[in-house]
Amino acid sequence: MANNWELGRFLDTLRFFQTLPFVGTLEPLRPVLLPLLPDLFKPPAYRGSGLVVVMGATGRTGQAVVKTLLGQGYAVRSVVRDRAKAERLLPPDPFLEIVVADVTQPLPADVLQGSRAVINCVGAKVQPNPNAPPPGLEIVGASPEAVEFEGMRHLLERAQPYFQSQPNTYPLFDYRYPTPPLKEVWGALDDVVMGGVSASQFYLKDHSALFTGVVSTANSGGFVSIRTRNLTPPLNLQGYTGIQLRVRGDGQRYKFFLRSDPAWDGVGYAISFDTVADQWITVELPFSHFIPVFRARTAPSAPPLNVGQIYSLQLMLSKFEYDGALNPRFRPGTLSLEIESIQAYGNLPLPRIIQVSSAGVTRPQQANLDPKEQPLAVQYNKELGGLLTWKLAAENMLRQSGLPYTIVRPCGLTDQSGGRELRLDQGDRLMGSLSREDLAAFLASLLNLPMACYRTMEVVATDQAAEAYPNWAVRLAQLASDRP
Repeated sequence: MANNWELGRFLDTLRFFQTLPFVGTLEPLRPVLLPLLPDLFKPPAYRGSGLVVVMGATGRTGQAVVKTLLGQGYAVRSVVRDRAKAERLLPPDPFLEIVVADVTQPLPADVLQGSRAVINCVGAKVQPNPNAPPPGLEIVGASPEAVEFEGMRHLLERAQPYFQSQPNTYPLFDYRYPTPPLKEVWGALDDVVMGGVSASQFYLKDHSALFTGVVSTANSGGFVSIRTRNLTPPLNLQGYTGIQLRVRGDGQRYKFFLRSDPAWDGVGYAISFDTVADQWITVELPFSHFIPVFRARTAPSAPPLNVGQIYSLQLMLSKFEYDGALNPRFRPGTLSLEIESIQAYGNLPLPRIIQVSSAGVTRPQQANLDPKEQPLAVQYNKELGGLLTWKLAAENMLRQSGLPYTIVRPCGLTDQSGGRELRLDQGDRLMGSLSREDLAAFLASLLNLPMACYRTMEVVATDQAAEAYPNWAVRLAQLASDRP
């Protein structure tokens, strides 16, 4: 006897994935529908995942970086000297951790534990003082040597042994830190779309996520799944070997899908994997083993999976394998697949330390420059305790560390609102300014770009409005690597 099909749940599915039967994605109708239904096309906030350590989090640049990371789905550990100041300046957030430490002294042994990267915003404090000798600026607190140079030495003392012991993976969804944006991108896609009555859910736990529900073969159904909305921009997984899952299942066989086309009902690339009841296991799914599938039928004429543009991911439990064959480990009823992480694996590193340095660090050494045409920090580098000299020394220490790094040298930083196109260059020639908001967004984007590793660059704002999703990988590829 057939069970009752649920129209409401069917419509909720279409609304979440922004699609219509026989039409597919609503993206082509965006210009028409957006004025009428502005919330329909609101993209999820997700940009990345995992724990990022921000050094110098109470500085104005550090504050902007913390805010940006939390908004994009990352968990943040802020390293600060003054807890009360941090609690006053940083946004209250359950995924923001405050650690009190002074970079001029050895850092806590566990300061990087569980993290995927560090964004180092630490810098000697410079403030105006009209009574000070020219340039009317003074260093307050510890010297540039102590903050910039010794601070880098203390950071590397912790970073080298920790990061050298970690595998080179790209954390797509790290549910050890289950921030809300990581849930908003996933939705249930069950056999209700085919008239069935199975139902699944996806929700966050304390240190994992859970795909659960009930699968039924009534009404010719028999599958449940969770799928991401189309990711914008798509993921670029070129250079990686495959997908690695850390899961605890119920002994059933599941499928994992990738899609390299934005079409809603197009070809998906699938691979099956078995779980062990109530045991955590690590599953590696090589890209070379994914097979093209269209509506549970293999599609041998489909093009190969394009790992350079992954639009969506999907986890499924189905009574069928492929081409009508039955799933030998399927059983109707409840299901439970707990997920700790979904990562791309291989030997391609991402930046482990992103160092915020400064434009102009090499200019005090360039005798051919006219000092009057240079920023005050360059003109009065000696009077400011060798501020730029010690920043450059810290850069050089990082380059020699053996860790994957990116060094960003911003021009003059402002507290203006962001949204400007950024220009990247090398050779320490740029002058101008950019907002801390734009710098923070750029720094966050570097976390997921292998092309950013081992590069040093200057950055400045232009007069142009920024693109919604700049292709930083292409622009970084045009820059020279620090490595010969």
